[in-house]
Amino acid sequence: MDIKKICIIGAGIMGHGIAQLVATHGYDVNLVDVNDEVLNKAKASIEKSLNRFFVAKNKITAEEAEKILDRISLNVNRDDAVKDVQMGIEAVFEDITLKQQLFSELDAICDKDVILASNTSSLSITDIAIKSKNPDRIVGIHFFNPAPVMRLIELIKGKNTSDEVLKTSKKFSESLNKTVVTVNDAPGFVTTRLIYVLCNEAANMKMEGIASTEDIDIACKLAFNFPMGPLELSDLVGNDIYLHIGEYLEKEFGDKYKPCPILKEMVDKNLLGRKSKKGFYEY
Repeated sequence: MDIKKICIIGAGIMGHGIAQLVATHGYDVNLVDVNDEVLNKAKASIEKSLNRFFVAKNKITAEEAEKILDRISLNVNRDDAVKDVQMGIEAVFEDITLKQQLFSELDAICDKDVILASNTSSLSITDIAIKSKNPDRIVGIHFFNPAPVMRLIELIKGKNTSDEVLKTSKKFSESLNKTVVTVNDAPGFVTTRLIYVLCNEAANMKMEGIASTEDIDIACKLAFNFPMGPLELSDLVGNDIYLHIGEYLEKEFGDKYKPCPILKEMVDKNLLGRKSKKGFYEY
């Protein structure tokens, strides 16, 4: 299949980052969310990102940035937005029931050749596809935040994902100038399962008073050459997201993945990280 146009469902941080990325590489994009306010905010964020990180650094011209923006159409009507695309990418909240319902609905309304991809960072692709009649066309394409910058894509083959869908999805992912790793379906895949353990253990150390937030992060950055410390990363991704991932992994794999109690306390107090302006750090 020749992929030319993509529908991205969910215009949050990941959704609009993916929209920017794929539009930068020449694809037309239908970006979908529940209302115009969310969509206009997303497009403003894309414009700001293009100007700040690409035009200002002479990576692209202002004219090229404008062409990228012109490739992105905003849509509140999801069913209309998926009519003329070759791929749909879901970037909604990490909730298995929500994703199962969404993919079941997309499976019913999309042409049979349309590839349906989830950007989930932890949930089983096989489970996401369980209510769909055509699970062979459902695949995981896990982008990383910020999607226009991060070099990796984790491609996940569900139990029923066809080889052809996997092959086409890999070709598409590589066309975005990304390095692609292919993994078999399992909760947390490779990257989330590993990074959650690091971030959760850092939270445990913070709770136990072993070191300050800053020193835990500095130790990891300098000892392991990480660009960002685990508590900084938790704030960036969202402490609510890491709590949700931990609860899911604990259910699937047992107590060794039990979320640090401080994560739940922080989420209860809306200390979510960057998106609430306060988490392990203040912003």
